[in-house]
Amino acid sequence: MSEIKSHQPKPSHDDWNKIHAKAWKDAEFRKLLETDPKKAIDQWGEERGIKFDKVIRTADPTNGDVAPPACC
Repeated sequence: MSEIKSHQPKPSHDDWNKIHAKAWKDAEFRKLLETDPKKAIDQWGEERGIKFDKVIRTADPTNGDVAPPACC
């Protein structure tokens, strides 16, 4: 785990590009991104020393909502 170097309100477009690129290359990360996107994004940020203040979930699977695919 990296030391937190910066806080950002949310992942930037560049961050999302890098998150999706990692998901293409790392099957375990992709599964985490698809099943628990907040945890995956927090993990990705920690690896780079970034703490995101806002990561919004767009669906709640416990009540039947289906989130769009996180990647690919």
